[in-house]
Amino acid sequence: MNTLRVVFAGTPEFSVPSLRVLMNRSDIEIVRVYTRPDSKIGRGLKLIPSPVKKIAQSANLPVSEITSFREGKEIDELKRLKPDVLIVIAFGLILPRTVIQIPKLAINVHASLLPRWRGAAPIQRCIAEGDLETGISIMRIVEELDAGPVLLKKSCPINQEDTSGSMHIRLASLGGKALSSALDQILNGTLSETSQNESKVTYAAKITSEELAINWSMTAPAIARKIRSLHPKPGARTTISGIELKIISATVFMKKVQHSPGKVFIEDKKKLLVATGDGYLQIQELQVPGKKVIQATTFINGYGKFL
Repeated sequence: MNTLRVVFAGTPEFSVPSLRVLMNRSDIEIVRVYTRPDSKIGRGLKLIPSPVKKIAQSANLPVSEITSFREGKEIDELKRLKPDVLIVIAFGLILPRTVIQIPKLAINVHASLLPRWRGAAPIQRCIAEGDLETGISIMRIVEELDAGPVLLKKSCPINQEDTSGSMHIRLASLGGKALSSALDQILNGTLSETSQNESKVTYAAKITSEELAINWSMTAPAIARKIRSLHPKPGARTTISGIELKIISATVFMKKVQHSPGKVFIEDKKKLLVATGDGYLQIQELQVPGKKVIQATTFINGYGKFL
């Protein structure tokens, strides 16, 4: 093949680097961009286009906003486009078999090293579980979620200070690079695939509101990872002396615990410490609902008398 007719399906900022890769290649013809409908944001419920839609429109690419791929008109349109490759990245919809079978190849850019962390929240889960590395998998799409054979992988380390926010940025960029490599292989006919080892599958379920609350009976390192995995959104939550808080960042002190889990105290007039099931956590940054993020010392000065 000299060129590829590509349909791209994506919605959030995470998808943008991959779309830019396609836009910058002369051997790729983007015949359609699919994205989710505009979102209502803010008190005025102003309609805001998705990041993918903004980029696509700025490049005068044909864009379709869809809520489902199960309507006849959407299927008919995709057939008329005759894509060589359908590329999906953080689109937000499950594709039915009728869609997967239309292009010559349907691929997904997934933010984990499959078969580890199939599902909706791979970045948050890998940080929370203490994985030392993660990466991008380019896989062929099948009906079962994230179960298709892997075409290409690129890995990257997870550093001790990494949050889901920092990993999103790095993996989005890596996703674009991995996609470009896969496209090269498609064009030169060297692309191969490897079935996933089902015995090594783990699932990254969507983060629930119940999971946001910190369980202080967990170990200090586990709680610190949880905080990083939920930053910047939706954020780890706790209540201290009746004050609801979002914990932004914290460090670990692994010394013998002499207080019950959840006990909060101030040390040296500037350190906000919480006892855990094993070790102590020093809270560094936090946020009172409706307020700005503040340092722990500022919180102590304003709320210390309530602790």
